[in-house]
Amino acid sequence: MGENFQEVVDIFREGGLVMAALASVALILYITSVAAVIYVAKGNLTTRRREEWERWIEHPEEAEGRLGEIIRYAVHGPRLSVKRVQRRFDEVFDVLIRSIDQRLIIITTLIAAAPMTGLLGTVLGMLSMFDGLGAGGGKQSMEMISAGMKEALFTTLTGLVIALPGMFFALVVRERRNQLATVLSQLQAAIVTTKFKSI
Repeated sequence: MGENFQEVVDIFREGGLVMAALASVALILYITSVAAVIYVAKGNLTTRRREEWERWIEHPEEAEGRLGEIIRYAVHGPRLSVKRVQRRFDEVFDVLIRSIDQRLIIITTLIAAAPMTGLLGTVLGMLSMFDGLGAGGGKQSMEMISAGMKEALFTTLTGLVIALPGMFFALVVRERRNQLATVLSQLQAAIVTTKFKSI
């Protein structure tokens, strides 16, 4: 375990200053991604208990979880109309879906930033290699070329390794976001058809 940790420290050191920037990008990306996954997974906004929706719409106090909160918000008040239900669902959509979209913007920006930061390390590493080539032959020149090459390769690799799991997180969050949008649309339609059967 100690040897593996030392290898990571060595790679981090050989990657140069860009590795600190990559570590920051990784930290923010994974914290944001995990928080977004938890946010979209929370609650019961699914069609799993769809057969109970009509009963919950007729008796909102029996509805459970997030779904129950939305139903109670959508149907409360004495003068309920189709327009009022639609307006309330627009508000719910804005709060819930836009909140997820904002998280996705941050995640996708950080996913793009990781390889770009790694590319910056590649450029800096190549500049170090050229310095080594310009210094002429000898041991010091070869060490500069070797250090530059390591920096160039390690930072590029690290940027890609950071971005790949981030893409998976973004895919999960986006898929769940689309499911939630579908559930909200279906729930709105169910409320309108249940509460306004004669229309």
